[in-house]
Amino acid sequence: MIPRLWPHALALPCVTLLAACFIASPAHAAERDAPACTAKVGPADNLQGAINDLPNDGSPAVLCLGAGDYQLQGLIALLRDNTTLRGAGPKTVLHMRDNVQQPLLVVGDSVDQIPVRPIQNVTISDITFIGGKAEKEFMPERPYLSNSAVVVRRGINVRLTRLKASNCRSACLLTEQHSTDITLDHNEVFGAIWDGVSFNSTSKVKMHDNHVHDNVAAGITAEEINDSEIRDNILSNNGSQGAYLSNSRNNLFVGNTFSGNHGAGVFLTCAIRFRNADGSTQCWDNSVSQNNTFDANHFDKDPFTYTIGVDKAANCTSADFKPNIWKASNQATASGVDLDPQRYGYCVRHEP
Repeated sequence: MIPRLWPHALALPCVTLLAACFIASPAHAAERDAPACTAKVGPADNLQGAINDLPNDGSPAVLCLGAGDYQLQGLIALLRDNTTLRGAGPKTVLHMRDNVQQPLLVVGDSVDQIPVRPIQNVTISDITFIGGKAEKEFMPERPYLSNSAVVVRRGINVRLTRLKASNCRSACLLTEQHSTDITLDHNEVFGAIWDGVSFNSTSKVKMHDNHVHDNVAAGITAEEINDSEIRDNILSNNGSQGAYLSNSRNNLFVGNTFSGNHGAGVFLTCAIRFRNADGSTQCWDNSVSQNNTFDANHFDKDPFTYTIGVDKAANCTSADFKPNIWKASNQATASGVDLDPQRYGYCVRHEP
């Protein structure tokens, strides 16, 4: 990931029963209609071998992972289009061995720094991912691979659903390398040593009904996410922001709950060009996040609803800058703060 600019039952509502609402309330009709297993695998079997043995004819295939603890000695790579990996629910656990500096599952090309082709029409569902103790954020042998739970690389039409991911050395769920048409729904992500969910060079995301909480850095971090909808998620108690948006445009944030994030609910900033020897930074020109809309979100116990990160290379004063829109429907116990607007302009426009 690009370096940062700044560190960073009872009829109760979902904000009260967080995990139950997001993990235990999948679309039951969809489960009943789920396609049959093409093949099955268990904890004692070779998971990578089972993936490799799926029919090599481009047909839709479903590999069903039975319940149990799958102790991983290294990353699992999925390169096959039209594939579903489906667990048996929370009791299907992929667990990385301690001190292995690798991601758990890579969807797409894990060998080349720039994927040679996209991977299409993939679903990962009903699995628990637990990272092992690891010193480094990136895989030493392939420093372009982050030590995440699931890494989607140049994915097209990829869905991550009903997953539970925790203890990741980097962002638990990551999309990158110009991934598009990505769906994240009904996942719980927590306890990452970095961010919970990360979108790098990704577009057309639909992220809804997820609970992302108690991660060391941000709940969501985006280093260029565009044309996406982030709806009805709970982003709570993260160490920096609920959502960190760098060089991101034309996204809709609606109906989300931001609660107890230590820095702010939302941080709108630029992409880092380089760091100076004195620790200061410089942005890429005109890379401030813009034209994002925030509507009907709830902010509670965050010190600010939003904060801004800009500099002389990237700010909100240019004639073609499109302000971020803050609708009056947002509810908050705190206000937002622009950084020196007389110098850098107002990056947020409040509207009815």
